[in-house]
Amino acid sequence: MTARRTHIVGAGIAGLSAALAVTTDGGEAALYEAAPHPGGRCRTLHPADGFTHDNGTHVLFTANGRALDLLKTVGARERWIEPEPKGLPLYDGRTGEMRCVGLSPWSWLMPSRRPQGLTLPDLMRIVRLVFAAKECPVASIIGKRPIMDSLIEPLTVAVLNTPPEQASAQRLACALRQLIRPGAGRLLVARNGLSQDLIEPAVAALQARGMPVLNGQRLRTLLTANGRVIGLALSDRTVMLGPDDRVILALPPYEIERLLPALPVPTQFEPILNVHYRMKGLDRPRFIGFTGTLAQWALIRENHVSVTVSAADAVVDQNATDVAARIWREIMPALRFLGLDAQPDRQPETRVVKEKRATIRQAAETLPQPPLRPLANLALAGDWIGSLPATIESAVMAGEHAASILHHARGTRATLAKDRGLKTEDAA
Repeated sequence: MTARRTHIVGAGIAGLSAALAVTTDGGEAALYEAAPHPGGRCRTLHPADGFTHDNGTHVLFTANGRALDLLKTVGARERWIEPEPKGLPLYDGRTGEMRCVGLSPWSWLMPSRRPQGLTLPDLMRIVRLVFAAKECPVASIIGKRPIMDSLIEPLTVAVLNTPPEQASAQRLACALRQLIRPGAGRLLVARNGLSQDLIEPAVAALQARGMPVLNGQRLRTLLTANGRVIGLALSDRTVMLGPDDRVILALPPYEIERLLPALPVPTQFEPILNVHYRMKGLDRPRFIGFTGTLAQWALIRENHVSVTVSAADAVVDQNATDVAARIWREIMPALRFLGLDAQPDRQPETRVVKEKRATIRQAAETLPQPPLRPLANLALAGDWIGSLPATIESAVMAGEHAASILHHARGTRATLAKDRGLKTEDAA
């Protein structure tokens, strides 16, 4: 008798999460990735010139319980550290002022940790946002108040990668409801980098379970018959499925649209632009936020500084050299505050990474969503599925949920009416 196998396509966070879930109790699986390396958007880049850096400034919060559980499973939890235990340093590019802001509302009991301009009416608006009863843009709840610039806009673009004038209040509220729990607002970063502290431990755990991870295998076509997947046409091979085999597609929406064009998927995206400056940094990672500048965040490591511009539609098509020079001028004083040797007339070696379809546009509107199990033996996974913010946490949850759907599936028909988008609030 042939053992049932789960074929997982896409080795980003959702695919790795699905693979770990499938193999937890001895299940058999195979993982296919189109790129030369696993990790998707959440990995370390290793260019030929030796300038190694993560593709962005990814972070977790202690509210992200499912992601932290995954780290524990693969033995990497202790590699994620809190770079700013005293509060997030926030640099105002208009005034040149640096102050610490607490990421948890409980820390605002200390005046020194409160966001600039916070008033009692602002707290009432934040409560309305946290418990948003109907869908609307984030900005329509907060309005043009100082708190928008000092807290709400940076949080919105960090979590949703969408400007607050368009961003979904209900999606942001899912994250904020988790962050208000005591102890949930601590920010964590990978001590050594995303690949070393997340992707490589996950792959090693899968390989220890006897699961192959096959890179360079793009799914060209799904072979289907009678409402089931019967084969995968990959880059250099065709894998025919057994009668009990299953498939998880952990792919972005535009790949799902290519493979299954009848399914509704989100079609609008928001870009992210990251700039990496090769320079002497700090022995321990630091994380800093910005207001009044083009960039919103910077992650400082031992030999480089990585800077992120989220919701970067206004600059993603501009000349990369000009954008990097502008960002350097704006962030250089903040780096000096932290003790780095940053000079206005000495910009370090620079690399600009543009991701034009980094996330779906998470606007205040009903987004097209496919059924989670569109074919009898196929489930979908990805951070874009459901009503949660598209984050590492939601990717982990989606991968685990796809594995669970197929594990509990009965019969040969897809249960479209029963499949719903993920709505649980274990995400931030």
